[in-house]
Amino acid sequence: MKKAIELFLFVFFTTFSFCADKKLINVLCYHNFKVTKIKVNGKEIPNPYSITPENFEKQMKYLKNNGYNVISMKNFIDYMYDKSEIPEKAVLITIDDGYKNIYEYAYPILKKYKFPATIYIYKTFVNAGKNTLSFNEIKELSENGFEFGCHSNTHPVLTSKKNLTDEEYIKFLENEIIEPKKYLERKLRIPIETMSYPYGSYSKEIHKIVEKAGYKLAFSVVPSYNTKETNKYSLKRTMIYVSTTLDEFKEILETKQLKLKEFYPGDGDIIENEQPELKAKLFEDSNLNTITIKFKVDNVELKDSIYNPETKMLLYSYYENNKKLLKGMHDIKVIAKGKDDNNYEYAWLFIIGKPLKVKIE
Repeated sequence: MKKAIELFLFVFFTTFSFCADKKLINVLCYHNFKVTKIKVNGKEIPNPYSITPENFEKQMKYLKNNGYNVISMKNFIDYMYDKSEIPEKAVLITIDDGYKNIYEYAYPILKKYKFPATIYIYKTFVNAGKNTLSFNEIKELSENGFEFGCHSNTHPVLTSKKNLTDEEYIKFLENEIIEPKKYLERKLRIPIETMSYPYGSYSKEIHKIVEKAGYKLAFSVVPSYNTKETNKYSLKRTMIYVSTTLDEFKEILETKQLKLKEFYPGDGDIIENEQPELKAKLFEDSNLNTITIKFKVDNVELKDSIYNPETKMLLYSYYENNKKLLKGMHDIKVIAKGKDDNNYEYAWLFIIGKPLKVKIE
């Protein structure tokens, strides 16, 4: 029965055409510009979601010296809505949460390189103490090339329904997505046109609330590039960690586009089967080393992925490999090595869980 349902769903794949615009846009995601210590299993380690100002400056200098064009969020919005063009090698800089050290460390560096950036703040973390951005600092930043977006109300995992009924879950989403946008616009007197999902979690159900709220774009932390055809509410961002080396930073920017025609599960799908059969059909593979075409789920390469060059279909069955996915969100990629020795990929996200039975109005 499971197989029949998956086959039925596969027939209704979304088909993607990547012929219109070949520009790849990388969106970088930063958090904290002061490296603090956290405890993991009783040991103190550097906070992985941080970066030293010195390393941040090295990355900005690399962008400047290697022909990358850091664009504003407004420029990107206009591009995605066919109102303007963007340059080649476009990059966006985004910063989540709203720590005060953005003002102390990132602001002077970005100002030095004349780079715009977008800061995603959440309602309960704005002007909330000595470690958060104050309203005056936000005002100054907004007057000096920074744009602001919403990062929810309380920073929860939006796809986690817990024990809520469907009706309660929809109310929860509205409170986390619609209400903080209204609050921030009223309090800051600036437009809040984009959102970044806490922990990068989204679904097609969440897309509906985001659209209802009036956001023009929304960003995950699925680590990959964007094209003009990327879903406006499933935009990818690559997180930069305390451990990210300059070579790794360079590799992020140089990843090439792998073109998919069809795939299952779909982007933002919620499925109940914990042992799904993953499917992806490529547009073409003439520039790829076909033995390297694999699925990668949650950063684990599925070496038993089966690729058929005749049908250009890639398959992997969790059931046949006697494996199971945990409930929750899963990042998924199709990866390959090109004949030019470059890395190629296409990435998205799906959820193992229970879809809503009621309609979102």
